Order: sequence, then C-alpha cells, then structure tokens
Amino acid sequence: MTDRHRSLPVNPAAPPSVVEGHAGPSRRSVVTAAAWAVPVVSIALATPAHAASSNARITIGFPDEAPRGLGADLSDASVLVVSQNGVPLPGETVTFTVTGPASFPDGALTFTTVTNAAGVAVASGLLASLLAGGVVTLTATASGVAPVQTTITVVQTGLFAVPVTAGDREQPAARQIPDATGDVADVSSATSYVPGQPGRTASTVVTTTGEVWTTASTNGTASPWRLAATGADPAVAGATAFGYATTFSTHYFVKDGALWWVGNTGLAAAQLVAPTAGTVTQVDAANGSFGGGTTPMAVTAVTSAGEVWAVTTFASVQAIRLIDTGAAPTVRPATTVVGSSSVSQHRYVKGGQLWQVVGGPSSASSPERQLDGVDDVVQIEAAAAFHPDMPGQIAATAVTAGGALWAMADTAGNETPWELRDEGVQPGVRPATAIGGNATGSVHYYAKDGQLWRAWSYGGGFDPNARKAEAATGQVTAITAASAYRAGEDPQIAYTMVTSTGQVWGHSYIATDNDGAWLLGTGASATLAPATAIGGAPDGSTHLFAGTVPA
Repeated sequence: MTDRHRSLPVNPAAPPSVVEGHAGPSRRSVVTAAAWAVPVVSIALATPAHAASSNARITIGFPDEAPRGLGADLSDASVLVVSQNGVPLPGETVTFTVTGPASFPDGALTFTTVTNAAGVAVASGLLASLLAGGVVTLTATASGVAPVQTTITVVQTGLFAVPVTAGDREQPAARQIPDATGDVADVSSATSYVPGQPGRTASTVVTTTGEVWTTASTNGTASPWRLAATGADPAVAGATAFGYATTFSTHYFVKDGALWWVGNTGLAAAQLVAPTAGTVTQVDAANGSFGGGTTPMAVTAVTSAGEVWAVTTFASVQAIRLIDTGAAPTVRPATTVVGSSSVSQHRYVKGGQLWQVVGGPSSASSPERQLDGVDDVVQIEAAAAFHPDMPGQIAATAVTAGGALWAMADTAGNETPWELRDEGVQPGVRPATAIGGNATGSVHYYAKDGQLWRAWSYGGGFDPNARKAEAATGQVTAITAASAYRAGEDPQIAYTMVTSTGQVWGHSYIATDNDGAWLLGTGASATLAPATAIGGAPDGSTHLFAGTVPA
C-alpha cells in the first residue's frame, strides 16, 4: 500500500483581528499592563471626574491574542488610563461591558472597578461561555472619555465528517450538529451488514455540557442528527451499536454513574445498568450481522469498583449480567458478536491480565484468561465481521505497559492464536482492529515511535509489519477502524488517525480500491479519538473527528 498526501483544511480557527482600542472601528494592538508599547488614543476630557490633567489617554486589550476555549478565563483583559504625559491615573472609575459568548460573575454583562496605582483596571471574573463560541467584544468606559473596545475569539470543539467513496476522495470535511452546546467530548460509530443495503452506520456524540446527539444511516439514507438525551457524563466515552430490528441503532452513555441507552427511533433515553458497586467508567459496544429479522448486539461496562457488566440482545431478548469483579476501571473493554449468532465475547483487564467471558441467550461462561503469562495488559480492542464462508470472523489486539503488541485472528482466510507481533509500541494509544484488507484476514493498527503501524494476518499467519500514513506530521495520538462485508468482494476496511499536530488521516479499502492514506483535514483535537464507519453510501466510508470551530 502506498500513502498519498492531500491537503484539506478543516475550517482552521483564524486568529482574532487585533484592533486599536478607541471609540470607532479600526485595527487594535494587544496591550498589557506591564508593557504598553502600542499607540494609544488621545481624548480630551470634557469634565474629568478625577483626571490629573485636562487630557487623558485610555487603552484596552488582552495580553494574548490567541483564541480561547469554552469556559476560558478572560479576566486578563485590562484598561490603562494615563495622563497626556503618560502618568498613570489611579482611582479612575472604569466600567466594562461585554457582548458575545462571555459574562462576568452571576451572568452579569457589566462590571465596574477603579484603576490601581499603575492606572490599570482589570476585567475581574470575566469568563467565556461554556455553551458556544464566537467573538467577544469588551467595551470600557471612563468618566469623560470616549469608550474603547477590544475583541477576542472563543472557539468551540465541534464535530466534522469526511465521507470517502471509491470514486471521490476530495470531499471536504463538513461540520455536523452546529446546534450542540459545549465542546465535543466523545464520538463513536457502528457499522452493520444487511444483505442488499449499501451499509448501515450509526454515531453517538457526547458533549461537555452532557448533551447526547445521535444519527443513523440505513439503506443509504441518513437520519438527521437529533438531541437524544441530556445529563450525560462527558468524562466517560459513549458507545454505538445496532440491535433489534434492521433499522434500529442503539446509543450508550453514562449518566449519574449508571449506563443509559437511547434508540434512534425517537424513544426516550432509559437506564440500562445500575451498578451495585461504583460508577460506570468504561463502556464498549458491538453488533453482529443481520439475520432472522434482527441484529444481535452486546455491551460491556466496567465500574470504578471493578464490576464487569454484560448486556446482550439476541432475537430481541435482552439479558443483563454481572459477569466478574476486580477489573481495571481505567481500561476500556472490548466487545464482539459472532456474526448473526447469539454469541458474544466480553474482554476486559483484571490484575494486568486479559480475561474473556462468552455470553449467550440464557447464560454466560465463567471468566477465562487469555494471553497466559502476560501480566501487564493496558489496552485491548477487537472486531468482528460477517462473511458467508465464516459468519463469525473475529480479531483482537492487546498492548502491554512494556510496549508489546499481541494480536490474534480467527477469520475465513486465517486462524492465528495470540501472537507477539511487535515491541516498543506506545501503550498510551489504544490500538484499532478490523477484518479484511486484501483478503479475509485481520488488520491491527497501532502507534510506535509516534508513527502509525499495521500488523496484518493472512494465509495462516502474519505478514511483516508495515508503517502507514508516512507523510503525517506530529505524533499519533488516536486511531479507530471499521470493517464490513460487501457482497462479492473482500471485506471492506477503513481507519481514521489523529496526530498531535491536529492532522486527520484516513484510509479506505473499498471494493478492491486501495490507494493508501489521505490527509482528510487539519485542526483536529489531538486528545479525542475519531470514529470510523463503513457505509452510508455504496462503496463508502465515513470518518468523524472533533476539530476547532471558528467563530
């Protein structure tokens, strides 16, 4: 595979305009209380209340012109009042008035104070909004002096989507859910195969204000994003899956320490799992392929007290079970469902070891240890995909604290038990797993030396590891992948990668079309994992990520 570079900016946040503070509109210069090297406005005082001379000068500004985030402290804005000769004027009354996404304590839009001995008045308590970005305009007035203004931009982390098809990779990233409040805290997606449909995808977004937004695409038609719930815990990543009937997507999130879910059919959100000990800290969901009128699905949840809960829905019958205790609350579990069958696998880390429970319609197995002899597992991920020759293809990836990469595959083209595939891997980056590629093997993506690498199984074993997206800049910080069966073709795969410089790279191997990786956009949040899905359009993939939204 070769990588191809493409520059596709994603609405990068433009730096705020800098204008000189005065009564009329013009450019400003950023000023500080310590160094006032910029030009100031000379204004005659009509009847100065406390001015030391018949003329005074007043200047306003922020010491740092860079855009601020939601909820940022804006109290570094200040006003300097000096005489015509540059002598600071203490004791001058200054009133600040703010417009745009910011306010003073208790939601006030004005704040009155006096200048200190250095002639400086500070906009104490000014904070950017937690809900939305935009341009903040701060106006200052003093007795007998014309008002002066300064502005600063408050940016928001919004959701962007890049669709990729076999015939068109040049589509720009498009912003999603502009009505969402707060920053995007997490995004997840799901893919499911249904015969005769171009691909079913669903996605869930949780914001820092606790909003839960959902969408689903069935038979090539996407439903609009909708605000499905509020009150979610933004510190816990959500999850997405398909289940029940063919067009039913399920969206999971944590609220008040419990696991909640909501469907895309307009049903109200409902509590699903109320832990008996601790609060839910990790969630992972998966679905199988459509069969017999329904799609099987499963969820794994881990609590702060180490409880492991498994939720399964087979043939529209739901089961909720406490399957183990003592699990690591900081490691996200990995869930798979075997094709259209009523079998699920729930993987989790306990005491540094990898464990698995197999779920069924009426019972679950006892916990069984995986990777015997490996006692420092810190990351796990797994995938399953449908294929007519083997409906229950499965692959999994694990990373240890020492940087060892372990992988396994049980697919139509390959059956390989857990195998040590690489060392020196970054344990802080969760790997990504998919079924497919040039055949019905498995693909395991991981970060090493800040770069994206791939381990690939096929034909009874693993091929040599290979570096991917070689033109990317910065360090790899997050990876996700997806896979789905396509009738008459090898399983389709796609991945999305984010780097420390905000680049977003993606790859799709769709309908034997394989041209390497593309730069999908820039300005992405390096701390948030993207989401990847196959479908939504014939021979297509969808890549979602959180990025900076300009005002």
